[in-house]
Amino acid sequence: MQAQIFTFVIPAMALIFAIVLGALWWQRRDQLHILAYSYCFGSMAAGVVINIWIMGAIGPIGIVGYHLLSMSGIIAMMWGASKRAGQNVPILAYSSTVVVACALLGVAGSVGDIPTMKLVQNTSSGLLLALAAQNLWHTEKRHLADSVLVWVLALFSGFGLVRPVLTDLAVVLFGQGEQGLALLTSLHALVMTVMITLMALCLISSVIADNMAEQREQAAIDVLSGLRIRHAFESQAEILAERARAEKVPLSLIVADIDHFKRVNDRWGHPKGDAVIEGFGTLIASTLRPDDIAGRLGGEEFGILVWDCPLDSAALLAERLREKLPQIDVTTRGKKLGCTASFGVTDWRGDEDYLSVFKRADAALYKAKNAGRDQVFAGEAKAIFSAEQSREDLSNVIPIPKQQ
Repeated sequence: MQAQIFTFVIPAMALIFAIVLGALWWQRRDQLHILAYSYCFGSMAAGVVINIWIMGAIGPIGIVGYHLLSMSGIIAMMWGASKRAGQNVPILAYSSTVVVACALLGVAGSVGDIPTMKLVQNTSSGLLLALAAQNLWHTEKRHLADSVLVWVLALFSGFGLVRPVLTDLAVVLFGQGEQGLALLTSLHALVMTVMITLMALCLISSVIADNMAEQREQAAIDVLSGLRIRHAFESQAEILAERARAEKVPLSLIVADIDHFKRVNDRWGHPKGDAVIEGFGTLIASTLRPDDIAGRLGGEEFGILVWDCPLDSAALLAERLREKLPQIDVTTRGKKLGCTASFGVTDWRGDEDYLSVFKRADAALYKAKNAGRDQVFAGEAKAIFSAEQSREDLSNVIPIPKQQ
């Protein structure tokens, strides 16, 4: 009776997990790995139903089809988990393993060799699960659920590989009577229930955790500029500074402020001002390397933290931005709106905190503004670059009007 209950519970649970994951995918249809998880559990539910209630009535071709269905679910799960981790999955290599297993199943089924069929089924599924665990072992673990999933897959694989041995052991201990069969079926069903539940919880937890992390990331992005908001920038700057100290890597901070930005809004309207903010944010983002970070500190002020970059190199980066800003694609009366910006640059020194570094960069920025704007000041507020030095031809831009 207990074994019969489990035979109903397993496919029902797998189907529920497939529906839950399908609903999560429906909310984020760009995340195909979630759909792959849903298919995995859907194929698992169908496979269990076939194995329990239909297997005895199908021939060799049906057995091969059943195995293909079951293994496609495992491969889908492997593909989804690896895609989420940004890792390629050798689908062709894994599929060839399934093809070989199906060929052996077809031969064994045609002669009615039941023990060989069970051995091939369990061994091939255990091998695929072991490959999945091995593949995920080398990926980045974002959450605890990722690490747990690796061990669940490893245990699931081990169970599949030793299941034929357990079957033989049950026959030796209890004979081929109903008692031994019931015990073996109950044990198998119990282990399957636990493993499926753990695997589903790990996958669902990873999906939910990813969604929450993405929402937090989106909340930390300034909608207009596309860069981090001030709080998120400063928090990440402290983390990056700690890493730089540990790795003994130079770190520099650039603070930029768009010159006469109020006049842009007053003369050409806030939509043009918003376009300038958006264009400068895009320009900054295009210069960033993977380890650099940038943020909109408020209004027309921006911050850039440059990884593995000494002061003089950071000043050159600021100068490139200064030269390119008037060319951003914001036009009025058929010409580009020639905005400029002032820059203050400094480097991170010793164990100082972000506020100390920012104050020094901000002081350099204000000296650049007081010296006439459209300049880069670095270090101890020394003028490094200015508008009087060579720059691209700006004959096609409208300069921001001076204060009347």
